[in-house]
This record gives sequence, structure tokens and C-alpha cells, in this order.
Amino acid sequence: PDLSSCTTLSAVKTGWLCVSAAAVLCHKRRRTRTKVLQAVLRCVHETTAMPSTASVCRLSSLLCRRLPAVSSRTTAPASTLLSCKLVHSGPSGPRSLQTQSSSSHRCLSRYAIGAGALLSAYLFWRQRTTWMPTIFASTTPPPSTRFNFIADAVEKTAPAVVYIEILGRHPFTQQQIAVSNGSGFVVRSDGLILTNAHVVADGRLVTVKLHDGRQFTGKVEAVDRRSDLATVRIAAKGLPTLALTHTDQLRPGEWVVAMGSPLALNNTITAGVVSSVHRSSKELGIHNEMDYIQTDAAINFGNSGGPLINLDGNVIGINTMKVTAGISFAIPADYALNFLQEASKKSQEDTSADRWYLGITMLTLTPSLIMELQQRDPMFPHVTSGVLVWKVMLGSPANLAGLQPGDIIVKIGGQDVKSSQDIYKALEVWKPLDIEVIHRGTKKNLKVQP
Repeated sequence: PDLSSCTTLSAVKTGWLCVSAAAVLCHKRRRTRTKVLQAVLRCVHETTAMPSTASVCRLSSLLCRRLPAVSSRTTAPASTLLSCKLVHSGPSGPRSLQTQSSSSHRCLSRYAIGAGALLSAYLFWRQRTTWMPTIFASTTPPPSTRFNFIADAVEKTAPAVVYIEILGRHPFTQQQIAVSNGSGFVVRSDGLILTNAHVVADGRLVTVKLHDGRQFTGKVEAVDRRSDLATVRIAAKGLPTLALTHTDQLRPGEWVVAMGSPLALNNTITAGVVSSVHRSSKELGIHNEMDYIQTDAAINFGNSGGPLINLDGNVIGINTMKVTAGISFAIPADYALNFLQEASKKSQEDTSADRWYLGITMLTLTPSLIMELQQRDPMFPHVTSGVLVWKVMLGSPANLAGLQPGDIIVKIGGQDVKSSQDIYKALEVWKPLDIEVIHRGTKKNLKVQP
């Protein structure tokens, strides 16, 4: 065929051209067969997903054993036409397809289809490799997208947190029962535990349960009522410990984790942020002239004495009290460090003197605190002053008299109560105490024998 007709050939005809071109491979001369095979493979190698006009022309030219002079009108590149001329020029000159010997026709029926199929498969493989994506198998699982920073901190510190139970005699049956409970944490591997003073300061029998389930009888060693800190000693060695750190670098908004055993539920974890680094005791109506860390991490009954840790696993505070949901307070670790240092220099001095007690934990209601509580709870009583009872020890004088958490003490002995200091003074004068409280919006009069 004329080379000008090459431009009308489509890619669909490529396979048929390969079959036809394969017939030339049957030429008797090995040298000619070699040249033809090289030309065909060169044409196929340059063929992409859609064969170009030049590639089709090269294949079709294999059918033309007698090529005329190349016309100047041909659109094929010069290199392509040169290849066509070289392919069809043998040592004996051009030959016509009509003059092929009968042996060539017999060879065509034997080899043409096989060779054409081979070349078509090669073309198909070439086309597939140009567009098929490469997929690499991975043997390692993808990294987790979960944020486990709180779980990591808890895993590192939980073994040092302990559950503390205070045992006493039932006032009627005289049986030994748990009258209170709290939390603590190991600060020395030889069995020294730090907790709140109001948890163990009454000197009753203390039972300590470790994270691994072992139980020990504890002995109260040092008590500081001003900072509400105490130490308990158990007969154990090689215990995991927690490190206390100074809070001078602590900032509002930092994540913290409160650990302890609220409501006797061992190893309970709550998380929150630091609301205030230095909440003064005057703002809370407490007379001990201390600063507290305010957090929104939930601290409930039984959490007292447990650690408040940062995400590095260091203790920044000791949980001490909760006012309402979202408002809890912890003693800064700075006070605990000073207390431990002083306690190591002297023995316990707080157990010899008899002291009157009610068995409650209380909080002075300041105007700002009253406003915040009323915003959180519309049912909160409309008072201007008083003392909020937020914990009552089981079996204590206050518990036996009927005082309950949430009650507001407004009068003692007929005198208005402005702060918790008024209650401490009344304990030294009045016995028993005539207390007026607001219980769920209703005023009640109670008689308490300290």
C-alpha cells in the first residue's frame, strides 16, 4: 500500500498488522529475518497506549516488499521512512509480494498467527505498564490517630496511688465499721504515704490498700492541720512512688488528672484543666492563709488526699475539697514538700492534745462564691453569708445529730455565722452546740454534742 494511506490506519488494526508482518519472518534468508525482526521489535517498543502514525507506518511497511520512492507529501518523520527503506532492502534487492515462493505461504499458515499473537501480547503488556498504578504492601500498621496523653500519664502513676479506710466503732452495736475513707499516694518506697489530715487526724485505725491489692495497717506519723496534710506509715518496702514538683511554672488551662477512690471506688480517674493557680484562702473563707489550685476535674467524697498530676506524671497538688460540679480545690505541692521536710525532722506532735471536733468539712460562703453557686444551681438558697457543709464523716457527732452535706450553717448559739472561724470558736465555748441550718431551702435547728 501507499505510505499516504498510513495516516488513515487506526490503533485497532495494529494487531492485524502484527500478524501480517510476522509472515516476513519466514523469509529463507536468516540475515533478512533478523533485520525484519529487529525492525518490528523497534516499532513495537516505541508504541505507547495509542500507537502513533509513524509506528503504524513501520508495521504496515513490512507488507510492502516493493516500496516506491518516498513521496514528499508523506507526513511520517524522516527517521521512520529511512527505517522502512532499510528494512525492505536486502542484498538481492526489492521483492514483490506476488513473487513469494510457495514455501513462504506455507510458513505463513504455520507461524504468522503465533508470532502475531506474541507481538500483540507484548503490545498489550506495554500499554498496561503505562497506566497501571503501583501498589506497595506495608507490613506495619498505620499509627494510631487517638490522643492517649491522659492514659499515658495514668499508666505511669496509678501504681503509687492507695486507698485509705478509717475504721471505728458503731455507736450502738460497737462493731468495727468503716467510718470514713480517702486516698493517698506513696512518696517514699519504704512505705511513707501522703494524704489529707482530715482523713486520718482523728487517730483511729487506718487501713491502707495498695494498687496491687495488698492491705496494710497504717500508722499516722505527722499531721499539719493548717495545711491539711498528714503522713501514714505502712510496713512495706520497694513501693512505686510519685514525685512532687513545684508549681511556679503551672499555668491556667493546663491539663491535670485527679486520681483517687471516690465513694470507695478504687483507682478512679477524672481529668480537667487548671482554672486558677493561686486561689487564696481568703476568697474561700478559710483562715489558714494558703493558696489553692482550682480545677474543674471532678473531686468527690473519697478523693481527698489523692494526687493531682500533670501530663508528665508529677504531682502538682493534693486533692482536698469540692464545692460543686466544676469547682474543686487542691493543695499545691509546694506546701507538701515543705511539710515532708519538716516532718522528717521531728516526730508527730498533733496526737497528744484532746480536741473537740464535729466531723465535718466546711467552706465559708463568700459573696463571689454564693453568686457562682446560684448561677450553677437555681435552687441554691438566697443567703448573704454562712458556712457550707460539703462532707460529713460517718459516725461523727455531726452525722449523729442529722447534719448532711449541702446544709448551710447560718447560726450557732443564736449568733450569725460569717465564716468557718466562728465554728472553731464556738467549739471552745458551747457544748452542746445549738446550730441553725438551711436544709434544701428549709431552716432546721439541730443540737450537736462535739
